[in-house]
Amino acid sequence: MHLEKELTVVITTHVLPTAPSTHILEECVNSIVSKFGGINVCDILVYCDSRPNDVVSDQYLENIRKNLPEVTLIENPNSGLRINYFKAMNEVKTPYILFSEHDWVWLRDVNITGLVRGMITSPSINFVRFNKRNNWQTHDEVGAWETHIEEAPEVTVFPLMKTNCWATHPHVIRKEKFVDDWMPVVDTVEGGWSIELSTYLSYGQAIQRDGFEKAQKDWGVFNYGGKDEPYIIKHLDGSNSGRT
Repeated sequence: MHLEKELTVVITTHVLPTAPSTHILEECVNSIVSKFGGINVCDILVYCDSRPNDVVSDQYLENIRKNLPEVTLIENPNSGLRINYFKAMNEVKTPYILFSEHDWVWLRDVNITGLVRGMITSPSINFVRFNKRNNWQTHDEVGAWETHIEEAPEVTVFPLMKTNCWATHPHVIRKEKFVDDWMPVVDTVEGGWSIELSTYLSYGQAIQRDGFEKAQKDWGVFNYGGKDEPYIIKHLDGSNSGRT
């Protein structure tokens, strides 16, 4: 398998409070390159929600080009996460995308070749999210999104966990599934930034209607790793949102 023909890395960024410094974006890119063995052969696209006629924004873009020569920078002014995610889905030519926002880092190695090979041979695997919590823990706090996880013994190609949570934490996604089935359920109001709420709610409605087993099989949503896998990513909170 030629990984570069199967997978493209897509990272979204905007003008962070730390701009024009690129150190947060650099940490993300360097983490991917170092933890995903062999991924250096794949294209790395950085979609930037820039600000026109803004000195800090212009310097941030210049610093990305200077400090991260291995990435392809795609400037998309006044866009936002949703627009750039859709743009990537429409522009990327490979069947799979590794997506991350700019302020995530990985804590352990990822077998990306094995994961992509597993997705190729198992069409039921459409979305594999990297967990910021331990795979064996459900999240019982009020308002938690991931309230159900279970083992997936029927998936023999790669250790994964079934989940009721579709979210834009870093993930590997089958592009065709998103474009054909999930893009239509996302509210595409101009200027909107979120994609995960509409998708999460639609998946939840399918679970309520059809039961978890059938809905999860239809959607193909998983967490990376088996039940003993501790959290594998860390949020740097580049936007100072207060979220961990």
